[in-house]
Amino acid sequence: MMEMPKYLLSKKFLTLSVVIIFLFSIPFLLIYKPFSATIWLGFHPLRNFLFTCIFYALAIFAMSLSKVVMYHYQMKRELSAGRFILWALSEYLLIALIYLSLTPSATGDVLHIHPQLVLKSSLCVGLILAIPYGYLCLVAANRALKEEYEALKASFNSNGKAGKILFLDYKGDPSIALDPTDIYYIESQDNYVQIYYESDGKLHKYMLRCPTQKLEGMLKGTQLVRCHRSYIVNLSHLWEFRRGHNCATIVLDNAEKKEISVSKSYYKQTRERLLELNPSQDKMVKHT
Repeated sequence: MMEMPKYLLSKKFLTLSVVIIFLFSIPFLLIYKPFSATIWLGFHPLRNFLFTCIFYALAIFAMSLSKVVMYHYQMKRELSAGRFILWALSEYLLIALIYLSLTPSATGDVLHIHPQLVLKSSLCVGLILAIPYGYLCLVAANRALKEEYEALKASFNSNGKAGKILFLDYKGDPSIALDPTDIYYIESQDNYVQIYYESDGKLHKYMLRCPTQKLEGMLKGTQLVRCHRSYIVNLSHLWEFRRGHNCATIVLDNAEKKEISVSKSYYKQTRERLLELNPSQDKMVKHT
């Protein structure tokens, strides 16, 4: 089965899809309404405006709930392109049903619902959902392809180097092979991780669907250490270790001097690993 672009199912893109659909629908309806004798959505009269607000509130709630369920579903099971399309169709039918159910009250005519209205309202809702979804799919696919290209180039550049790390996805399939020294840090995002690595003098990132605990097993014997529930850092790129009263921060040696917090639960093992790898790095500890 064909999988959806990985970015499309991230929390950021799912949230963005609701926002974009909402923002797109407003100018779309303003343009569409003069050409339709059946649509009642609008800013005037007051009755139509109130029911328009009710419709938007219910539609946004339905879409938001759908995205939350989709997000948790895809964390446990694979969401193929076919399932995603069926999911989007379910959203479409639900929103069309909300519109039709409000129509008698909004128009004041119980008999206002007829085949022509059902057809036109279904077409209107379908376009409002399909156009933003199509745009987001293209953006997510383009981003994923660009990321895969950079990862392939980085893997090719590191060919011949000993001790490369082969990253496997949640299925156990190879995704990217990198020289450990090229990796700066890894950020965990639920069942996805973002690998930040250097290639051609620039910092790139690669999204991998893999639990953090499984990822830690791939990193044994390297200078990549988990310092936070959400972060794994490469101690070979340590610029400074800031130690405060109740906190600690690792500063990396990249151009942006990326700062990453060290949580209390991981402080001891991070500190021990730091001294184990290079005792002289203790001089880099800065008390704040």
